[in-house]
Amino acid sequence: MKILKSYFSMMHPEAVFLLSEANHNNTENCLEDMGVKLAEEVKRKIESYCPGSSLGRLSFIGHSMGGIIIRAALPHLENYKEKMFTYISLSTPHLGYMYNASK
Repeated sequence: MKILKSYFSMMHPEAVFLLSEANHNNTENCLEDMGVKLAEEVKRKIESYCPGSSLGRLSFIGHSMGGIIIRAALPHLENYKEKMFTYISLSTPHLGYMYNASK
């Protein structure tokens, strides 16, 4: 994700990016709790870097469980629904996954 951030930063130097740390080391908690933690982190970033109504568009990119956590966070970001622009998920198990034991 850091490589994507670097690429987008070069193409859009005016944009503000957040590489979330809210659930970085623990993605085995309750999805609802992880969504709340991500939503709170996003809100803090918006309040810090986009005062008043200066927020342009809000986009999300998630990989694997990050895509699921983003989906869990979206209902908690209802105040920003008019600003939501893009949601991209990469290798996200939207329909679940099957666990197969190693031999």
